[in-house]
Amino acid sequence: MPNYSPLTGKAQTAPVVSESPKSVDDTAVGPRRWLSRAVYARFIPLAGLIGLVILYTVLAGDRFMTLPNWLTLVQQAAVVAIVGFGATFVIIAGSIDLSVGSVIALSGMVAAGVAASGGGVSGVLAGLAVGAIVGLVNGLVITFLKVPSFIVTLGMLSVVGGITLLYSGSASKSVAGTFDAIGREPLIYVVLVVAFIFAFLLFNVTTFGRYTKAIGGDERVARLSGVPVNRMKVLIFVFGGLMAGLGGVVLTARLGVADPQAGGGFELLVISAVVIGGTPLTGGIGNIWNTVIGALLIQVLANGLVILGVAPEVQQIIQGAIIIVAVLVALDRKKIGVIK
Repeated sequence: MPNYSPLTGKAQTAPVVSESPKSVDDTAVGPRRWLSRAVYARFIPLAGLIGLVILYTVLAGDRFMTLPNWLTLVQQAAVVAIVGFGATFVIIAGSIDLSVGSVIALSGMVAAGVAASGGGVSGVLAGLAVGAIVGLVNGLVITFLKVPSFIVTLGMLSVVGGITLLYSGSASKSVAGTFDAIGREPLIYVVLVVAFIFAFLLFNVTTFGRYTKAIGGDERVARLSGVPVNRMKVLIFVFGGLMAGLGGVVLTARLGVADPQAGGGFELLVISAVVIGGTPLTGGIGNIWNTVIGALLIQVLANGLVILGVAPEVQQIIQGAIIIVAVLVALDRKKIGVIK
């Protein structure tokens, strides 16, 4: 009985051999690959965080291991982690979002402006809406106009940054009323935990999470398997924008002022947290929990270097080197034809 190609519908004289990608379960494809990416993703980020804490405790225990310092660390890491939850989905799906820094700033400005006249809840919802709208635009352009996510989101970084300056008149705005409560104790911890639980369940329990991993593993195979790839990619960017909007709201509330430049450089912090947490930029694998570890690791590293009096220039070198090593270990080179 002849075989028919699922792509052309024409009869074939020989069976169709599907070259499906290897399982994204790194533990099933040989010891070398398991020791590189799977072990890194599961254990090394946590081991690195514990090692840093021990090192700084020995070198600067009386200044590093204090409750005020750790409360500050967690609050700083909270914003990076919250935005990182959305970025984790985007990166696991095989894309990238460089616009989150500007989204953080615009969401914070809009939230503060709306909160001043409509109350804190209205401000929070407005900030979330801004993030979701930017994510929707990113997803639609990437999916239906077939423009690489790197280019689209890099352009949106500039576009949204300009909109933020126009909206704010290039001036900071004080946070009024009860809006700033979301960025302070204990509510900031509640927001972090709720965002984590939501993202964790979305990724591990729902079809949304399974489809995200399938798209990142091999988009072509996912499409042939019935995954609604176009719709999923749009929704993934909407979720990423939503988390960036929430991060902007929390950051603005925590600072007590809406600054049009507040999100500058956050895109690098967020991507670094996701990658250092063990999610490779090639997509397909990763988890939400390690994004929290990556965010904490980045903040602990920076905090300890400051306490030890390391020069800012040296701090940049150390942080950049760690990011390169993290990418080097976690990268799945089988998904890249030519390294450029």
